[in-house]
Amino acid sequence: MAAAPFDWSQYWVLATESAQRREEAHLRTAISRAYYYVYHLALTRAEENNFTPIRGESTHTQLWRIFTANPEYQCRRLGEIGMRLKEKREHADYRDIFTRIADEVPGVLADAKDFAEGLRRLPARHPNPRSVRS
Repeated sequence: MAAAPFDWSQYWVLATESAQRREEAHLRTAISRAYYYVYHLALTRAEENNFTPIRGESTHTQLWRIFTANPEYQCRRLGEIGMRLKEKREHADYRDIFTRIADEVPGVLADAKDFAEGLRRLPARHPNPRSVRS
């Protein structure tokens, strides 16, 4: 019997549960899992529109580029949210000091929720890698 694919929305659940804790490790986890929830929503949608990452550049960078360079305003807006969350996730995952992290977490969760809702409203044809502006 084949294994069922992972349900990335479980990362959203983990993010919101971790955000309730005050320990820094949990807050960092909340930020990281919220980003990866959004990343996988975006990646799935992009792959449905024939996105195939090229070797030699981060898939994350390529993914957010096809959102932010799209002619559809709402798609670009979602790309900006994704890039902002990526930056916060990198900070949480790689930097020893994250000043006022507890203040950042509510905004990260709000952005992730906004992204998921915005992606549901975005026409299914977006993002389309072939419509990217150079």
